[in-house]
Amino acid sequence: MASKAKVLIVGGGIAGIKAALELKANGVEFLILEAKDRLGGRLKTVQGKNTKYDLGASWFHETLNNPLFDEELHLPRSERINFHFDDMPIKIFDKNGEVPPTSRLEAIGEEITKYIELKCQEDLEGDKSVYESIIDYFRLKKELLTDDQIVHALGYQRCLELWHGVASNKLSSKYCDVENAGRNALALNYDHLLKRHTDQLLANDYILNKPVKSIKRTDNKTKVQVISTDSEEFVADYVIVAVPQSIIALDPKEKGGITFEPELPKTLTDALEKSHFGSLGKVVIEFEECFWGKDAERFVCLSEAPKDFVKSLEDKSIIPKFPGKDIPKTWEYPILFLNYATSLAKPSLVAFTQSPLTEYLESNPDKAWGYLKPLIQRISDKTDIPNPINQIVTEWTIDPYQRGAYTACFPGDDPISAMIAFEQGFGNVRFAGEHTILEGCGCVHGAWNSGKREANYIINCLNS
Repeated sequence: MASKAKVLIVGGGIAGIKAALELKANGVEFLILEAKDRLGGRLKTVQGKNTKYDLGASWFHETLNNPLFDEELHLPRSERINFHFDDMPIKIFDKNGEVPPTSRLEAIGEEITKYIELKCQEDLEGDKSVYESIIDYFRLKKELLTDDQIVHALGYQRCLELWHGVASNKLSSKYCDVENAGRNALALNYDHLLKRHTDQLLANDYILNKPVKSIKRTDNKTKVQVISTDSEEFVADYVIVAVPQSIIALDPKEKGGITFEPELPKTLTDALEKSHFGSLGKVVIEFEECFWGKDAERFVCLSEAPKDFVKSLEDKSIIPKFPGKDIPKTWEYPILFLNYATSLAKPSLVAFTQSPLTEYLESNPDKAWGYLKPLIQRISDKTDIPNPINQIVTEWTIDPYQRGAYTACFPGDDPISAMIAFEQGFGNVRFAGEHTILEGCGCVHGAWNSGKREANYIINCLNS
């Protein structure tokens, strides 16, 4: 016999949880079905040997326009999450050591960003990869730059990869620019915020380890039938699908995939074909003591330019080769390090990685230290450095119910159409998550807001 609820929520990340709490506050019966053995989605905090670490989301982004951050600030100090604005100047390194300020990387990087923006405005229909746009800029301005500036500026601009989780040869120029509405606050840690939300749920409000395999509209589309992978049946008036975009786009035959009946509307399936998913990963490296500088909160290790890169700019008929080997080499991709020795007085570094490096390290965690060690040698200016006492490597790309991090754009993508289609929904089948909302797309507060939006949509329908 089918289990019944007024609203079923498929996915227990922050979007699904917020939807549930809005429904609860308005007396609407609901049930969360979560595929994993925990709630939270990409809010995942783990305990290391030195301190705790957020393996998924780490920051409150856009704090001038972040209702979740504002909600935290209105709590008594004893109840709110701790946070830290880690916006000191970043120290930049290459294979030879620290890159001096005389390289003028920030100014050149700002000009490249503006160049890409202007070119995209000139051709509203066209798009190309960020890597190609950077090369176009160098060919236009190479007489005004030294060879060293070109090489360093390439690595510096490729740091965009560490925002989107995608290598710059696959990253859309049109949608690469990141304009933050306010400073970004490092959460310490997100488990505190997650617990504040989940403590408001009862044990019978959710079921863990309950992957869903099909969602079917029935009874003249007035009901929705949901079947789990263990063939348990659930029936509701409404369903909020709060799984990652990568899961909605997944072949239903794959583990984690979901069959929709009737099929999703063409507006949505077409939009999914023009929307992609990034793979931002992390490697936590813990040491007995700090042997690197404490005068910066973040370090960036620039990627090395391809061989003969500057010379290849002379031939406008070719695009200089981008790294693309099955096994990534150290210095082929830019890496961001959070320096916990500065912000938390803990001898730990957290490395951020992008696709395809993320997939490689998450599939081969035993290779992580060997890959990152040369970078840390440069950061510390020491060749003889100790081995870590512990390392933690994320698993987002090998998690069958996640398969990456968050929304990213390839050349030619149309994320706005996807967001509009998701927000329109499919009758009584609704969608929530960071991929369904423009303000805060890719961020915790975006996902949180989308859950609130869908709950309020259902509440309004029930009250009308």
